[in-house]
Amino acid sequence: MPELPEVATYQKFFDMAATGRKVTDVEVAEPRVVTVSPEELQQSVVGQRWEETQRIGKHLLVKLSDGGWMTIHFGMTGSLRSFKDREDAPRFTKVLFALDDGFFLAFRCPRILGRVGLTESLSAYQKDKKLGPDALTVSWEEFQEILDGRTGLIKPLLMHQSAVAGLGNWIVDDILYQAGIHPERRANELSEAERKAIFNKMKYILKTAVELESRYEDFPDEFLVTYRWSKNQHRQEEINLEILKVGGRSTYIDAKRQKRL
Repeated sequence: MPELPEVATYQKFFDMAATGRKVTDVEVAEPRVVTVSPEELQQSVVGQRWEETQRIGKHLLVKLSDGGWMTIHFGMTGSLRSFKDREDAPRFTKVLFALDDGFFLAFRCPRILGRVGLTESLSAYQKDKKLGPDALTVSWEEFQEILDGRTGLIKPLLMHQSAVAGLGNWIVDDILYQAGIHPERRANELSEAERKAIFNKMKYILKTAVELESRYEDFPDEFLVTYRWSKNQHRQEEINLEILKVGGRSTYIDAKRQKRL
């Protein structure tokens, strides 16, 4: 599933390939991926210029020149492709945008779990989707408020998009591994120093992944996720890797480093 770093990469790609362009046509090949009718999407977007992009967690929003916004959620397999010749449209194109520079932008979604829609504003969309503050831009003060009064397990809390938007399974595993926190610790058990460690590692991991454009093979060796790949198989003896189920999700930990207490 595209996580926050992948969506940040798609945002960069969109800005390069499509921001500033006017939409001249929209073809909806699969109505199930649009949250409005195909006709409404066409009427709202055709003739509009894509002025800027914003990202909230795993959601990409594109401002239209009339003041509204087009929304993109990538689901598990969504992606964007740009191309010049109509016959080069990639397989699994569900929504196709024709642009005034002669190029096309395709929203691909093999499993039909992504969505393209419309919203009147960023705040309206965030409220409608029950999204918390973006994990990459949330402040320390906001993060403290998110944890205050919570008694749930820290891993499911961090993954809940209404608490903080954009954190997926492997990212939370890495945050807690690097911070030395067991995923079954409860939020109200954490000291301020442990909260700060989680916050700092969250920022470091996300910024690193975004800077590397989600090329996981280039991640630093201290990332837990690299131990699950062949490039670090020779270092398996350095950690005691265990797999748990936490909040219904497969969870990787270092049993030596992350104590339940």
